[in-house]
Amino acid sequence: MKDKFVAGSVLAVVLLGMIAVSHAAFDKAPSAGAEIALSPIAVEFGTGVYFTAQQSSEAAVPEASYHEEPDEAAAASGLDAAAASGYSEGASTPAEGTAASVEMPSDEAAAMQEQEAPPQEQPQSQSGAPGQDAEAKASAAALAAAVKKPSTVTAATYKGRKISIPVLNYHSVDYDPGNIVVITPEKLDEQMAFLSENGYNPLTLDDFFLILGGGLEPPEKPVLLTFDDGYADNYKYAKPIMTKYGFHATMFMSPGTIGQDWYVNWEQATEMKEAGWDIQPHGMTHPHLPKLSAEEQANEIIEARKQIEEHLGGTADVFCYPYGEFNGDTLRILEDNDFRYAFTIQQGRTDSSQHKFQLKRIFVNGEESFKTWKQRLTGK
Repeated sequence: MKDKFVAGSVLAVVLLGMIAVSHAAFDKAPSAGAEIALSPIAVEFGTGVYFTAQQSSEAAVPEASYHEEPDEAAAASGLDAAAASGYSEGASTPAEGTAASVEMPSDEAAAMQEQEAPPQEQPQSQSGAPGQDAEAKASAAALAAAVKKPSTVTAATYKGRKISIPVLNYHSVDYDPGNIVVITPEKLDEQMAFLSENGYNPLTLDDFFLILGGGLEPPEKPVLLTFDDGYADNYKYAKPIMTKYGFHATMFMSPGTIGQDWYVNWEQATEMKEAGWDIQPHGMTHPHLPKLSAEEQANEIIEARKQIEEHLGGTADVFCYPYGEFNGDTLRILEDNDFRYAFTIQQGRTDSSQHKFQLKRIFVNGEESFKTWKQRLTGK
């Protein structure tokens, strides 16, 4: 009897332990039907991977060769595939609104998710509603026709020379240690001094696209400087630095942020334009475009362009995707409304074999060393 009691007690302890372990595991596991959050910056950098805060941050920054030219036929077939599926950058992952290009480290992705949140919460369309499949197919068909237009892919040469231009992608210029989308004014000045001392020629958008299309001879070492989001510190710090070196730059802004403390106002944007900056749209409110209906996307894109043109003059027909996200509806809207080009955050140099709405850039991490920045710029 005593032996049976002891055996029973041991069995009970084991069972209780198993129950405790299963409860602990259940508490950590997502509930049935729960969505796994996709980092918007994982999307922006083209990883196509789901990230969590617990994942490793030890991944090394890939030192891609930004001089390597894509195969034009392969690029064209990839565009057709993207058009047929009606989704975003790089047609290697099936989820709408995701992008897959050069893989970026999960620590950068996680930091960007936290530090470059949209200025305000956006309405989201509900997926899976009746009739949406038909609408998506119609959108994809329209896009498939659009991307096959001859104007979308041109020869990346000028008098036999291959054209490949680095487009540097900055965000905030300020002091915020640990924030990779913020570069200090001193670091930015050091980088601009390097460009100046080493014969680089920062371009206007018009010259950039003329060169890309083979209509203008490129200067020695052309480069395009872009600043996303329209932060007020671009006016405070970046503008004087550009003026110091006589450089042109481009700012992509969201007019819906006008009046918010961290963003430029129209007076500041006007001064920047007068100082040689190109000001172009980044959506009205910096939304996740693939989460919006086609109508909502059109409002975000077209209204942003309209307001910039009304307040600043000129033409605002070069788009930059918030978070680097887009889908078939986005591209169709850009095509239908005569946008010239659009920038992603797929990593690499820009050349004219790339689709006009899928131009690459080189992200500038404010926490990285000057040496790493130089390697990203030169590919050496």
